[in-house]
Amino acid sequence: MKAKPNRERLQREIAALAARLMAEDGFDCAQAKRKAAMAVSGDCVRVRGVLPDNEQIEAALREHLRTFVGAAHRALLRHLRALAVEWMQGLERFRPHLVGAVLNGSATKYSHLSLSLYTESAKDVEIALLDRGINIRVDAARRDQGRAQEVIGFLAEPPGRGPGALPTAIFLTVYDPEALRIAPGTSARATDPRLHPIERSGRASLPMVRQLLADTDANDYPPLHA
Repeated sequence: MKAKPNRERLQREIAALAARLMAEDGFDCAQAKRKAAMAVSGDCVRVRGVLPDNEQIEAALREHLRTFVGAAHRALLRHLRALAVEWMQGLERFRPHLVGAVLNGSATKYSHLSLSLYTESAKDVEIALLDRGINIRVDAARRDQGRAQEVIGFLAEPPGRGPGALPTAIFLTVYDPEALRIAPGTSARATDPRLHPIERSGRASLPMVRQLLADTDANDYPPLHA
């Protein structure tokens, strides 16, 4: 009976440290989890059975950002969501949806923007981007991405970010239209009372992202500086 609190404590410590590594140093979730496990226990293999899952780390990351980054994090979220609206408008015929960290509130200054598109032809998306003079990279979708056809990546210059601002990486995962019938997983976000319902949704259409921005008090979001 005594092992359970120790296990939970260890998970919390690893998740909290992994969250800090992601927020401050730009580690991805898997890298941060391994490094945090080594730092907390000295042996990643020994604690493998009690490692926090990605949902626990995501929750810890949101908490870290709220506590230690505060207004600057809210400003970053607002900027990235506004950027998402801009690109979703330009790609509206491909039924774009915002997903990932920018939607669920766990985005950091290292995060990219993830959009899911639903169309019969991924080539049509490529052509639309090339016609706009965008330099794209096309990769095959992972096997765990369901009905995804391919992933298109490119860099977008962020307007209004000031001198020296870095471009934002955008990744478009192109799915078969039938994939839109599959409900997205909301995972542990459903239990976070501080998240907006759209942030918990797992996938947000253009009207939903606009609504999320409209429901946000602009006074809580200071200008985002480079």
